[in-house]
Amino acid sequence: MSYKYLAKLFTSAEISRIASGDMTNLKEILTELPELAQLDTLADVYESSYKLLCKHYPNEYVIKNTIANKILLGTHSMNTASMLSELRIGDNKADCVIINGISTCYEIKTQYDSLKRLPEQLATYTKSFDKTYVVTHDNHLDALIEYQSQYPQFGIIHANNKGNLSIKIEAPINMNFNTEMMFHSLRKEEYTQIAKDVLGFIPNVPPAELFSECQKIFCSLSSNEANSYFKATLKHFRKNDHEFINLLPKSMKNLGISYKIHKKDKERLISSCLHNSVHTKGDTYVLPILSR
Repeated sequence: MSYKYLAKLFTSAEISRIASGDMTNLKEILTELPELAQLDTLADVYESSYKLLCKHYPNEYVIKNTIANKILLGTHSMNTASMLSELRIGDNKADCVIINGISTCYEIKTQYDSLKRLPEQLATYTKSFDKTYVVTHDNHLDALIEYQSQYPQFGIIHANNKGNLSIKIEAPINMNFNTEMMFHSLRKEEYTQIAKDVLGFIPNVPPAELFSECQKIFCSLSSNEANSYFKATLKHFRKNDHEFINLLPKSMKNLGISYKIHKKDKERLISSCLHNSVHTKGDTYVLPILSR
């Protein structure tokens, strides 16, 4: 069995199946990999599967999960920082953004990725966040160092197959923000809140004009003011579910950050991780941990 197939365990679709009690794909994988077949709990299966992916197939999930463990939970605290996944900026989606006192974008380029779109992506991210890093493996490192020497607005982080990250080139602090681009990343509840914070009230305009009016207010701010509102608003409205993430094993931290999971499914997933045997037939969920 290919490790690419094993990586499906960490997809949103598979997590939804497992949370609903469907262990079909999981059990099929267990029969194909002898090193996993004797494991009993869901947490043990995921921890061991993750170690195999780190060594043999370090895909984007692995890198995001490393960032979650090493930076969000290791360097910062979920009490003061939020991690956003696939944040739309312009025509691109930033792989990972952590907002603490500053906003830091992490664009991931694994050994399975191309660098073809990177110039366009960096041109967007370096005008939207305080710092931008490209996180990469050995095969892209030399090309990125060469590109960074010509376009020094970003930094480089090296990821190895042992789950470690090391800064090769420190990212500079951005001083040139594109406020219009930043505004278009905001949802309605977010840009109306900013307008209210600036004016003291939400603009009294017809619904069809609210977007353009809020955009006008945001873009009239200085770039530093706009950046401060941008960070504070994203951090507030898209904060992570601390309780859920804290209960997940290390291998599953990113799924608690990156995937939209219904509250009931979160409870079932935690119960399965801590108490259920993956070899049990049918649904045997115990009292949900989050409800105790």
